[in-house]
Amino acid sequence: MALSLCILLPCCGAPRQTVETETAPATAATPEPAITETTPAPATVDLSGALAACRNAFPDQIAQAVARASCVIKATEPLRPLLPFPELLDRENALRKALAEQVQARTMSLLERNVQVQKLHSQLLDEERSRLAAAPADASTQPLAATQWRQSNGEGCGRLGGDSGTCY
Repeated sequence: MALSLCILLPCCGAPRQTVETETAPATAATPEPAITETTPAPATVDLSGALAACRNAFPDQIAQAVARASCVIKATEPLRPLLPFPELLDRENALRKALAEQVQARTMSLLERNVQVQKLHSQLLDEERSRLAAAPADASTQPLAATQWRQSNGEGCGRLGGDSGTCY
């Protein structure tokens, strides 16, 4: 029985490998990194996955605050062209970077940082809503990553323990 499996497994893998090679020869040869500064934004952005990678790579939110903030900023970069007003994201990321420096220098608590990010995010969403009301667009064409950004950093993020997947 074991011998049969040893013979059959390579036989099953060969057709699958052929199909994968035919459907995506470029990606099989050279896989692209998930986040790059020079890569144009794809139609779909895995914001949740990229942010989870930042949380995993930099788990210490105080000692690694600057590195974690840089990772989050890099992770949100592909989202810029998908947003109707990318400068709002730029403002949030500028604050994120400044606050991370203060947290890492221990001149600001992590909780204070979370409250400030939450407040600015809420203000940015209000500003986006008012701008969109002046020039309505089709909301059904909004990518998932843009919706995830809008739903992030809610009121719960400004409380103790605000390190869920939607707080960054």
